[in-house]
Amino acid sequence: MDEAVGTDVGVDESVGTDEARVGIRVDRDRCASTGLCALFSPEFFDQSETDGRVLPRARDAALGALPALRAAAARCPAEAITVVAPSGRGERRQMPD
Repeated sequence: MDEAVGTDVGVDESVGTDEARVGIRVDRDRCASTGLCALFSPEFFDQSETDGRVLPRARDAALGALPALRAAAARCPAEAITVVAPSGRGERRQMPD
């Protein structure tokens, strides 16, 4: 897979459809290279062999993937994953008070 560089990157592998889609955004500058996203959600995330940072496999996913994407975002210790719901609102991991 090609290296993605910079902040808030994605790889567009989606196909044209009228189905609601969930956006997947990653901030490689924030990524701590733990690999938890790639370990638990390899269908959506990969890890760079060069620097160990997250590489998105897609820019968006079917709405049914929302629970898995939320779980991946919640596992990310650097909060580098943002899930963009069909409403357009981004969701990052919520830290406890």
